[in-house]
Amino acid sequence: MIKLLPRVFALFFLFTPASGQLIKIKIVNPDGLKGRKAILLTREKGFAATVHSLKLGSDSINLLMENDLVPNLYQMQVSQLKGSLFFFLENGIRIQLDTTDLSKSIVSNSKSNEEWRLFWNNIQKPSDDRLQVYSAGEARARKKVQADSIDYWRGLQAVERLDLQTKTSTFILEHLGSFVSLYLLKINWYAFKSLGIFEKLDPSLARHRTYKFLKEKSRGNS
Repeated sequence: MIKLLPRVFALFFLFTPASGQLIKIKIVNPDGLKGRKAILLTREKGFAATVHSLKLGSDSINLLMENDLVPNLYQMQVSQLKGSLFFFLENGIRIQLDTTDLSKSIVSNSKSNEEWRLFWNNIQKPSDDRLQVYSAGEARARKKVQADSIDYWRGLQAVERLDLQTKTSTFILEHLGSFVSLYLLKINWYAFKSLGIFEKLDPSLARHRTYKFLKEKSRGNS
């Protein structure tokens, strides 16, 4: 589902005090990372957009964000540092940066990120790992021109994708008040739109832009 940046589009948002809020986050960056440039990007299927650029140094950072855009999944990259960190940006989070691989950084003080890790570690990553094995098997079969074997590996991939959809929809139904579920419903909308999941979401999510977007989608059944 989530891939490293295939493309990056620069997109800078202008905010007014009436429509924005200060999101306070704490970034614990070791001395070796101070002064490095970090960029914060939104995440959607197949692309990313830069929303903030900052210089690491001070632990406490205030970001001006639109009221209905958080919590949501964001991606952080740091110059000259391996990996990317995917996390849910929300007020009060603490990020302990890893100096060897940014993806191993620890995000705490956040309910959304606890739920994101639960989904990622138990559902998404195991599925991605299995798909990688099946794709490699198909590639080997293609190289040897083994038609039956190609069909076998393709079949496993199809079953795996269906299983991922089932487990994702189950996760959403078990976390109806979660902004993680709201994000997952959006990126899987066309697979889930006929299941009536949106109508079951907790009303506490209604302030979020994604909720409003999906509400319009559900009305048009598109």
